[in-house]
Amino acid sequence: MFPNRGRRMLQALVALLVVALALGFLGRWSQPLDALSHFRAHLALLLLLLSALSLLVGQWAGGAIGAVAACAALASVAPYVIPMRGAAEDGTPTYTLLQMNLLWNAGDRTEALRRIAELRPDIITLQELTAEWRATLEPLRATYPYQAVCLEADGFHGDSAILSRRPFVEGSKPLCDVGDSLAAARVDLNGVVVTIASHHQLWPWPRGQWRRLDSARDTLAALPAPLLLTGDFNAVGWSAFLGAYAEATGTRVVRGIGPTWILEGVPTEIARVAGLGIDNLLASPAITIRSVERPAATASDHLPVLVRFSVAPPPAAPATSVAAR
Repeated sequence: MFPNRGRRMLQALVALLVVALALGFLGRWSQPLDALSHFRAHLALLLLLLSALSLLVGQWAGGAIGAVAACAALASVAPYVIPMRGAAEDGTPTYTLLQMNLLWNAGDRTEALRRIAELRPDIITLQELTAEWRATLEPLRATYPYQAVCLEADGFHGDSAILSRRPFVEGSKPLCDVGDSLAAARVDLNGVVVTIASHHQLWPWPRGQWRRLDSARDTLAALPAPLLLTGDFNAVGWSAFLGAYAEATGTRVVRGIGPTWILEGVPTEIARVAGLGIDNLLASPAITIRSVERPAATASDHLPVLVRFSVAPPPAAPATSVAAR
């Protein structure tokens, strides 16, 4: 028989988790509450387990309420966690982008080089690119001659950077916002231009995540469309924080990536099932996401993210008629 004290503790835990999940949905109006939303999937799974236990011991009301709250929370995160169904091919040229947080103090840098060589992406976006990492990746310059490296961004965490096989738009100058760890460049994809951005964000409240967004908001809003914004956002796709990013840039959060980060020291592959999905992509309406996947882990505490995408060509200028003479 379940002891009364255990029943009371179980009831209190279920109530606490229901309240925590509910408050996480109010992040649009409160930065501290949005911090709760990042753990929504984990809290919901724990609540579902405790709700099942509550029902088993006869706590029908609490168990039912907890189960409903847990299922509602899981339904809100499912589109971001369950692998996406890619858009059907339509003959539009496709390109690949590899997003990687390298981990500034990674002990083994060769695995990242190996992953790049295996995947051969058209574009690479990087965060935590330290001086040591820049030296390691120097052999890639021949393959990726077009580079935008935001030197000394984000202090000891290293730089944000973009490496590209495809040329930058002639006459354009890559953007480097050192204070906000943001790098951006206009890339020419066979005559179709796309803005690629790499951003490294700070941790959620009480750290400076929202402050950095406010600082970079005007710069982000000025990035020309179509835009593919990538990075380590230290925020999950369903958070109000990523929603604010999308609103500021006229983009949408790409779904179906899944968890990408886990505590340093834990095998990174465990992130696939137990981590947080903080490496994200935001895309303009003109960008079609064909597929997204998480390749094998490197020595980083983040999984790489590989996206295949296409960009709709700009609308043709209307033909001008010539009056008959």
